[in-house]
Amino acid sequence: SSIVPVVVWSGFAVNAVAPFLQVGGQQAVGPTRCQTIYASQPLWAALLSFIFLGETIGVQGLAGGSVFLLALFLAATAEAPDPDCGESNCEV
Repeated sequence: SSIVPVVVWSGFAVNAVAPFLQVGGQQAVGPTRCQTIYASQPLWAALLSFIFLGETIGVQGLAGGSVFLLALFLAATAEAPDPDCGESNCEV
């Protein structure tokens, strides 16, 4: 029946291969970059839907994307916290 390939695809590619690759990627780039990539998912979704589906991006979408890019820039250029702050409880 035609549902078997869909179930196999879902079971193997979506629920086995993708998480395996995600964990490997997380280990390779580190937690800060991973969080930035995952947080940018709506921005990428909007951009790809604009390019491939012809979706429109309104003023609110442009403002939100701009604010996100500004926050991303600020996070990327921020000074790294000192892991050896001399306190018993450092905020890192």
